[in-house]
Amino acid sequence: MAETRGAAGTRRAIMRSAADLFAELGYRNTSLRAVAADAGCDPALIGHYFTSKEALYDAVVAETVRPAEIFREAMARRDPGTAEWLLRHAVTDWGDPVQRRRILGVLRSALDLPAARERMSQSLVPEGVGGADEIRLALISSLLVGVMTSRHMGLLPPELSADGDSSELVRVLAPAVAAFLAADPVRAVPAPAGD
Repeated sequence: MAETRGAAGTRRAIMRSAADLFAELGYRNTSLRAVAADAGCDPALIGHYFTSKEALYDAVVAETVRPAEIFREAMARRDPGTAEWLLRHAVTDWGDPVQRRRILGVLRSALDLPAARERMSQSLVPEGVGGADEIRLALISSLLVGVMTSRHMGLLPPELSADGDSSELVRVLAPAVAAFLAADPVRAVPAPAGD
């Protein structure tokens, strides 16, 4: 029984089961009862650790899609190696089939449900980041989501899709990420007509 695992073990089991079920079934089709059954615990324990399905999903997103702190450090670095550093950290999980499936599950849920999309969006941008840096991070996130999805669908050449070695992918993407980091997106957006 989950109760013998202790609080930390039970919470981890719930998170692992929720991540797997959200990945497999999506947000809408994942019930808290199913998560509890998969985690081997009483459904009431989910309410003890998480106030709602939304709170559980938020926790899964925060653990699965973890770029906020990476982005915060990248914004602070701003040196010539920042783009490659950011990419190496961002794509680390792609080579792990379980983690990749969970990330794609979070993306699938975000496409399916506006509330899930909002939660994922909030998890991407570090607190306190706004203005041009927020736009830069949105562009980098869009690039990474597109590349990861294309990689999953087999649309990238094999040398950019190899599990376990992302060095070629990092090398190819680094100039684009460096351009986003250096761009002034506020100046690039034309002012509305009449200004």
